[in-house]
Order: sequence, then structure tokens, then C-alpha cells
Amino acid sequence: MSFLGKSIRARRASERSETADRLGISSGKVGMAPGSVVYTGDRHVDEVTISTMTYTVENVVEVESVTLGALRPPTPQDDGVQWVNVVGLHDTDLVQALGDHFGLHALLLEDVVSIGSRPTFIDYEHHAFISAKMLSWKGDQGVETEHLSLVLGEDYVISFQERPGDVFDHVRARIRTPTARIRRRNAQYLWYALIDAIVDHYLYVIEELAARVEHLEERVWADDDDAADVPQRVQSLRSEMAVVRRALRPLRDEIDEIAKEPPDWFDPDIHPFLDDLHAHVLQIADALESMREALAAVMDAHLSVMSMKTNEVMKVLTIMASIFIPLTFIAGIYGMNFQYMPELSAPWGYPLVLAVMTAAGLTMAAYFKRNGWF
Repeated sequence: MSFLGKSIRARRASERSETADRLGISSGKVGMAPGSVVYTGDRHVDEVTISTMTYTVENVVEVESVTLGALRPPTPQDDGVQWVNVVGLHDTDLVQALGDHFGLHALLLEDVVSIGSRPTFIDYEHHAFISAKMLSWKGDQGVETEHLSLVLGEDYVISFQERPGDVFDHVRARIRTPTARIRRRNAQYLWYALIDAIVDHYLYVIEELAARVEHLEERVWADDDDAADVPQRVQSLRSEMAVVRRALRPLRDEIDEIAKEPPDWFDPDIHPFLDDLHAHVLQIADALESMREALAAVMDAHLSVMSMKTNEVMKVLTIMASIFIPLTFIAGIYGMNFQYMPELSAPWGYPLVLAVMTAAGLTMAAYFKRNGWF
């Protein structure tokens, strides 16, 4: 195969890889048995870290980096709720060992490390699993997504994330506050609080995108050349909204399922919070749809403004052409070199023709002005 052929194949393979990453799909597990723990994402950290927060009404114990052997067993304990946060998913052996420690289902572990898998909720009777796309706003870089999984046990919650940094700082602050309601609740409330934090950050991303849509609206109606790049910006915002929409749709389905039919082992007092979470997701979905319509309106307005400006230019050109048509006609007539044309030899013929042409031009300009055409 020629060098050019190899280059074209390599470029097409790269394009297919970029498209697959954008759509969240991967063929790295084709042919493997269900439950195979194979990480399908990129490596974001050098070493997987495990941190814990264990709290009761009276106190909170935080450990930044713990070993697997230091984690308490999954059997109910008297020392409160434990939140285990795992950062980094590329070490599948550690993920498997963590799953063995807590008695997690093999299919659950497969979903934890399958970055391109569709977010889902599964009730395993003794523990529940939910995965979602955690969104964060990176300014000019746009929306960044991260695969996140949450496992709920009887008195523990395990969160798996790809890279350092998350949207749970407010949850941690509430846990550290002695009078906070979360300190008096069980692990189910912590699980709900983490999901609620993810959903709230969707709203934050939507607000950032909405601000940029409003800015585009102002630029469209501004009487300057600053709106020339509006189509490119509209397309960029549409791409960002598509990222949010792909993440929001399965999350809405998950929460709708949880709110309508919570697992039997869920406490009844957690049901109202799940209903509230469902309402928040529907609100975000409505806001996203409204913003899509607003963005379409911005593009329509931009096209209307461009059309009006084009019409103004065409009107000016038409007026100028209308004024010069009779002048061109007169000049064309007297430009013909016939021998016996009237006034051809008269000394006043040339200034008379110029005077007639000037009068015709001024008359037509006055007529257009009087009718408000310019």
C-alpha cells in the first residue's frame, strides 16, 4: 500500500475515533463476556485514589487517601454513613477488588468502567446503582462531560469518577455542618443529595448557555458589524446544547423511573425528595427546549437583519440606476455619429444637452426623495 493510501486510512480512522468519542460509543469490548471489567475511557490520573467521609449526628471523619483494606465491611455499622469516593477508573484490578469488598454485582462493575455506556439505574436488591454524565462549564472550552457512577448500600455510598474535581463541594460542606439535615439522615439521603448536586449543575450549565444566547440576541440587533460571526456562534451553541441533551435525556428517564417506582427497600421518607428531584429534571428539560427555540429565533432574526440590509443596498443601487438610465439614454443618442443630427453643429448644443441631463437627474432625485425612498 502506498504512503498516501496509509495516510488516508489513518486519517479516516482518527475521524471515526473522534466521532465515536463525541457520541460516547466504543468498540473496545466487542466479543467479551458480560460483566468484563474493561475501562473504555482515557487515563486522567496517574494513580487511582480513594477518599472517605464517615459521619454521624455527632462527628465527621474524613480521610483523603485510604487503602482498600482500611475500608469498613459492607455490613451495617454503628458509626454512621460512609461515603467512599474513587477518583480514576483505569485501574480495573482495583475496581474489581473494591467490588469484591462490597459484594457488588459484576454487571455493575462493568457499567462503572464503561465510559460510553448509556446512563442507567439498576436495583440489585441489596444495593442500587445509577450512572450519569456529570457536566461542568469550562468557559470558552464549553461543556465538559464526565462519566460518574453512584452505588448505594445499606449504610454506604460509593462514587466513581474519572478525574479529580466534581460538583459535590456543597454536599461536603453540608456534611461538615453539625446542624445540617444530611447528618441526621441515612445513606439513601446522601445518595439523593449527590444526584441532586449533579442535576443542579445541569441547571448551572443551562444558565451559562442561556446567557450566551441572550448576548447573541443583542449582537443581532446591534447596528454594527459585530454580528458577522453570529452563524458560527449559533452552531457552536447548538453543539454544546447537543452535549447537554445527550446527557440529560437518559438522566431524566432514570429519575423518572426511580421517582415513580422506588425500590421496595427504600425508606418512605425519601420518596418526596425523589419526586422533587424529578421535578427539577423536568424543569431543566423544559429550559433546554426553550433555549433551543430561542437559539432558532436568534438565527431567524439574524437572517432577517441580513435580508433587510441587503434590501437597503439593493434599493440604493436601484435608485442610482434609475437616475442614470435617462442620462445614459441621452448620452447614447448623441453619441451616435450621424452627419445630420439636430444641433450637432450648433455652438450651444453641448451645454444644452448637459443642462437637460442635469435637470433630468435632479428631477428624478427630487421625486425619489419626496416619496421617502432615500
